[in-house]
Amino acid sequence: MTNHNVFPDPQATMGVLLRPPDGFEALYQGQARATPLPFVPVNYTQQGPKFTPLDIVAGSDNISEFFSRFIPAPIGADMLILIPRARYFTETAQEGTYTYELRWRLRSVMEHNTSLEKRGDAGMPYNIITQPGAPDDGTALTALPAWTSEVTEIAPQAAAALPVVSAPAQLGYAGQGIYVPDSVGGVAAAYAPNNFARLLRRVEGNELSIVTYRAAGGTTWDFAGDDAGISNVYGTNQGGDAHEIFLGVGMYLVFLAPAPAL
Repeated sequence: MTNHNVFPDPQATMGVLLRPPDGFEALYQGQARATPLPFVPVNYTQQGPKFTPLDIVAGSDNISEFFSRFIPAPIGADMLILIPRARYFTETAQEGTYTYELRWRLRSVMEHNTSLEKRGDAGMPYNIITQPGAPDDGTALTALPAWTSEVTEIAPQAAAALPVVSAPAQLGYAGQGIYVPDSVGGVAAAYAPNNFARLLRRVEGNELSIVTYRAAGGTTWDFAGDDAGISNVYGTNQGGDAHEIFLGVGMYLVFLAPAPAL
């Protein structure tokens, strides 16, 4: 008898959880809304898990002290990005319109070796030879190209209906643990199957940065107003009943091996 519960090897990595840097609400409140908010992976430190905005080699020889943190990526692979919809609750579930950018850069041999020393693991991926570039304050910085491949606006979407799984009229849950149920208009909105936007794309560089900024509304970041959905999902829900920060909730990134040619 065939066992239909045996699945082939999916050739995919474990999902990477991405969140805004720690303290983003205080850091971004009042900044221009076009100032992009980055999403970074967890950094395990002696003080516990942290979501830090600076690269591990920031401030090293020929590297700026403000060198931003990206996500190591296997160039040439495919990737699946699941982006939580920025929902919050007033009388009904509300959602802002946000623009998301995919930004890339190539890294060099030197950064690989430096990160290897600092992290003690395989180091970051690289595809270019270390070369001196243009100076900053008289010192030639290592040349590291960066570019944007895509700018995508993700508009609000109504919560999809849920199926009935038992009597009396109990609805089945498509997902769980992403929103506080009563903060997004009840169970139907909290557990609906479309609480994430999906992007399936090809990896273009050694590292990826996903950033967002609001497409409409007021001119500044406001986590008690226009950006209450971002605060609800990633922060303390400044636009409603305050809640703790849920460090296990965020954006999910899975790298996939390209499908074989037919």
